[in-house]
Amino acid sequence: MSWHRTSNHHWRFFLALPFVAGAAQAQMMGGMDPYGMSPAGQGRGGGKKGDPKKKKKASEDEPEMHAARGAGDEPVGTGTEPALPEDPLAIPADINERIGSDVDLEDQERGRTGAVDRHFYGAYYSESSGQYGFRMTLPPLWVERTQPSEGHPSVADRSTVYGMAYLRRRSARHADDVLFPLVWNLRDLERGERTTVVGPYVNRKTPTESDHWLAPLVFSGTRPNGGYKVIPPLLYYDKKDADGGFTLVGPAFCSYRGGNDCDTRSAASIDFGVVPLYFYGQTRERNYELIPPLLHYYDYNDRDLSWVNTWGPYYRAHSQERDLRHILPIYWSLTRPNGGRHTTVLPFFHYGSEKGETLFINPLYLLAKGAKGESTFVTWGYARHRGRTELDMITPFYWRTHDPDAGVDQRLLFPFIYSRTGPRESTQAFFPFWAHSKRYGISETTFITPFFQHTHSLTGFSTNIHPLVYVGRDGKRSHLVVAPFLFDIAGTESRATVVFPFYWRFSDLDSTTQLIGPVYYGEKKVHKGLDWQFHVFPFFSYGETPNGHWWNVLYGLAGYTRQGAETKARALWIPVPLHTEHPSD
Repeated sequence: MSWHRTSNHHWRFFLALPFVAGAAQAQMMGGMDPYGMSPAGQGRGGGKKGDPKKKKKASEDEPEMHAARGAGDEPVGTGTEPALPEDPLAIPADINERIGSDVDLEDQERGRTGAVDRHFYGAYYSESSGQYGFRMTLPPLWVERTQPSEGHPSVADRSTVYGMAYLRRRSARHADDVLFPLVWNLRDLERGERTTVVGPYVNRKTPTESDHWLAPLVFSGTRPNGGYKVIPPLLYYDKKDADGGFTLVGPAFCSYRGGNDCDTRSAASIDFGVVPLYFYGQTRERNYELIPPLLHYYDYNDRDLSWVNTWGPYYRAHSQERDLRHILPIYWSLTRPNGGRHTTVLPFFHYGSEKGETLFINPLYLLAKGAKGESTFVTWGYARHRGRTELDMITPFYWRTHDPDAGVDQRLLFPFIYSRTGPRESTQAFFPFWAHSKRYGISETTFITPFFQHTHSLTGFSTNIHPLVYVGRDGKRSHLVVAPFLFDIAGTESRATVVFPFYWRFSDLDSTTQLIGPVYYGEKKVHKGLDWQFHVFPFFSYGETPNGHWWNVLYGLAGYTRQGAETKARALWIPVPLHTEHPSD
């Protein structure tokens, strides 16, 4: 970094002591036509003006031929075609300096040339380069910087700091005065904006907005479609915009949309209330009311004509599908337009009927009948169902089910005997000593105690002695496990073998990894060949790639690497390049 760039950071430090305000605005610059159009009448591919000579007809009866637009006997003019620059990817120097920097465009130095003229007289220092100038005396008592204004090079951009307390800046865009920290007056001449701060008072004006603050008592402002006002001591907040607004006065609030005021007659959507006593809201399709002290809630939906109304334990709801009347938690009633009805009086009974079905429940028994003649009876210690399926339960220990359609019969004498028979399978079990299950022509499984299991099927077999030995094959997949020492699992594309803790091997179609004690070998397929390596931990390692090889002793105490034409050695774990490939090579 050169000395003049270092000094530039010094004056920025002094200028930033009080505060530097302002924002940069990008200037949209016009450019030449990218297609290089020539003057009027000489566009790309344009021809010579004038009518070409017409070819005479052989006879009066011959039809007259008309050429297509742009056609003629004259050759097509060449015009001016767009041309690429000599180096399309070249980045201009001024842009290249800004890449990767977060410095604001307006805060960048402007007006410098190659030559820099510096003067130093004790407590006075000055620097100039082209239109750029910097001066200071007994810093930070007086510091000044001058340079061309952004977008207006003919107007000077002058910033001056007096005694770390007063900042004055004048440019084509900015007219700022700051008496730190009490008074701030910032003006944007191009946009017609001004911000003034005097202690707790703030005033900001633009062509379309304004703000007036007296912190922390009052905050107000205007916007093109509304504004805001905040009075913290009164717990007052009000905000309006083109869509609606929000007002808060202590515990009372109102939020509305689609209107000019908090009025249920004009607003499309409104919510208001007094927290926590009362809440009300409505839209074009719905309204609600909530009174927490009275345990009251009301909600109405105009789209489906449904509503809910509650007062304490009384609950009433209505929709096109059902009607509810409850006195919580004792009485419950539901009715439907089709005549269905359900009534519950806790803890005595429940009765329901709908579409030919009935249900009656009391503390002693349950009785249900279906629309197709199904019947269910349940009491203490006995249950019976008759329908498409049959169920009999005598005490919790004996269960029998029968499915006439599927021909499946199941019996359970809990917890010792289970039987399931059908046209496709047969299962018998005598817990916990023996079980046998067979799916005819597909698979067969036998358990002898919970520990030994053998299964064979169309695709393979498996034999297990839980939880130690697992052996099996399924198609091209196989496994052998003798826990916790031997694991061998093979699939169609991979295999993993572990003889704990000495031997580890994992392989698939693209790679192989193997570890035998301290010896490691790994390989994988890469582009143009094989990448493999060999290690004897921690003493020696060697590896090869399609375009080189390497070796290490104690991981870099001594070593060598060749990668294409590049080679390097290692001594005491420090890499030493021996040959580096250059583009000229």
